[in-house]
Amino acid sequence: MLLQKYFETRMQMIDEGLHMALKFDKRYAGQLKEAMLKAVIPGGKRWRPLLLIAIYEMLTGLKKNNKQLPDVVKAACAVELIHNAAMVHDDLPALMNKKERRGLPAIHQEYGNAVAILAADALYTLGFELMGEIKDAKKANLAIRNLCINTKSYGLIGGQAIDLASKRKVMKINTLRYIDMKKVGSLLQAAAEIASILAGSDENTRQIMSTYAINLGMAYQMIEDIEKDYARGSDGLDFNEEFVPVSKASYTGLLGFDKARKQVETLLEDCSRSIKPFPNNAVLMEFIQMISEKLP
Repeated sequence: MLLQKYFETRMQMIDEGLHMALKFDKRYAGQLKEAMLKAVIPGGKRWRPLLLIAIYEMLTGLKKNNKQLPDVVKAACAVELIHNAAMVHDDLPALMNKKERRGLPAIHQEYGNAVAILAADALYTLGFELMGEIKDAKKANLAIRNLCINTKSYGLIGGQAIDLASKRKVMKINTLRYIDMKKVGSLLQAAAEIASILAGSDENTRQIMSTYAINLGMAYQMIEDIEKDYARGSDGLDFNEEFVPVSKASYTGLLGFDKARKQVETLLEDCSRSIKPFPNNAVLMEFIQMISEKLP
């Protein structure tokens, strides 16, 4: 119950921060403004910003009236803006050509390709601007640099490029892992590392948090594949007895159900082991639990 309250209050902080960041003035063109808002609000699970805040609070302790918390929320919102910008680009016909996002028409479907591109570009720059508003200039510079590294050509955008280049090729397991490490893992890594920067943690702690976040993201992505690629047989057999993968370009298609499931379990065990020595780790343990409950 306490954890549920924690997630609710932090989600409210994030939503308020995003609304504040997207509070436009008259200089914004109408369609651009609408497209940016629809790309971000209503949002998805907000995993990245929630993780950033949770890691920061684990490392510093849950303090009342923490004066740095508003800056931490800004950093969390910055990561979320970058994430949503990337999804708008990813959905475009030139990339993944997705018609829907979160059960609604993709931004390019509603506003056209040109406005979608501009909206995503604006969200990227808004994210970096927001990160630059952190009051501690040294921490702000480190956070911006980290976000750049995890976004650019060997981060999130690099993952999109490899994904695009792999569309007409036979997918190999190492390529699939690399794509997900970059497309899914990069901003989770950024969230963990920026949280550590803001908490003033040492390099070893930063690396532990980074590995935790990447493993958590990879486990989640593999479970998504398992859920998406398998369909229950007409005879009602148990999940792992007679299920056929829809796509070979997935963990279940490349590894099979049992091996994919085992790898998820290993990733989550590694996550748990890595944060066990830290006090105040209940929220990060809850992230692991929530993902493990999705595993068939």
